[in-house]
Amino acid sequence: MTPDYAKEMRATGLKPNTDELIGMKVQGITPEYVKIDASGGLQDLDCDELIGAKVQGVTPEFIEKARKHGFQNLTLDKLIALKHADIL
Repeated sequence: MTPDYAKEMRATGLKPNTDELIGMKVQGITPEYVKIDASGGLQDLDCDELIGAKVQGVTPEFIEKARKHGFQNLTLDKLIALKHADIL
């Protein structure tokens, strides 16, 4: 954990506390991941939801794959359910 990491994560618009910063760092969440998820349709996720998405393997590639199979307007919960169903 570095001050630069905290600054970069806050620059994404998130307002993480210390525990959330540590959790995001441990899971490998980068500012790029936050931006890619937002552009992939997962706007307004909080820090805990981002950590959950990363842990569950919800990646920009998975979101795109779901869309190509006709799934639209998916919430994080629906994406996680699709991931668990292993149908894509």
